[in-house]
Amino acid sequence: MTGIILGLLPIAFADVSLWTAAALFAIIIFFYLLSANMANSLGDSLGYGWGQRVALRRWLRFVAERQRGADDAQPIPARKD
Repeated sequence: MTGIILGLLPIAFADVSLWTAAALFAIIIFFYLLSANMANSLGDSLGYGWGQRVALRRWLRFVAERQRGADDAQPIPARKD
């Protein structure tokens, strides 16, 4: 697929100035880097918050089971997180 695209590039840019082609590739690279950085930052913060909530929920369930005693209490059913 890449070979086909590279083969068609001279035809696509046949009547285009060098500055126009350079600007196109610069815009593509800029927005790729911008979107990748935004996705990483947003994904990291959302994923960290979700992980902390799940860990806290599991910890509180563990503490509640421990306080009730293991011999006379039924375990709390696990929730699917």
